[in-house]
Amino acid sequence: MGNRHRRLLLIGVLCIGLLSSTLASAQSFGMAYDRGYREGVQQGEQDGRQGREPQWERSSIYRDADRGYNDRYGSRDGYRDEFRRGFASGYRTGYDRYRAVGIYDQGQRDNRRDPRVLRGYQDPAFARGYADGWDHGADDRHDRDRYDPVGHGDYRSADDGYSRSYGSKDAYKNNYRSGFRQGYDSGYRNGERYR
Repeated sequence: MGNRHRRLLLIGVLCIGLLSSTLASAQSFGMAYDRGYREGVQQGEQDGRQGREPQWERSSIYRDADRGYNDRYGSRDGYRDEFRRGFASGYRTGYDRYRAVGIYDQGQRDNRRDPRVLRGYQDPAFARGYADGWDHGADDRHDRDRYDPVGHGDYRSADDGYSRSYGSKDAYKNNYRSGFRQGYDSGYRNGERYR
């Protein structure tokens, strides 16, 4: 084998090593979001039951944002960012589950039966789409923009947070868009309450 072939083989091995570490890092950030989401749902339910105002930032779990972290996951700061995103989304879901009645409609309607109020843990695509949609909806409401969930780039690309371990990219996109529309609707209608 000549020097040229050895160099190409070495470059190939290095590229594979870099690519695998990048994929592992992306997957760990997906796990961070999922873990944060589950923790947020629990904290949101607890605060909703106890009648507290929705303030996920005061939670030590949110501030620390390192539950489930392992050195193999790479950057602790990246893990924390995704954990906090998931926590905030999960918190809103859990809080809404117990506080929807009376807060949004002053008791005129039982929102626990409303399909827009999410129940339990959602798949990663839906949860990520919901969180992104909620943020865009709340921003559009705050800026007094028209109601337009499909006008956002995140909705059109629908692959934010995708990992091959989630399966089909098309299925991920469908679930992401479904979550985005529901989150956008909730954020647009109720976003000011949480800001």
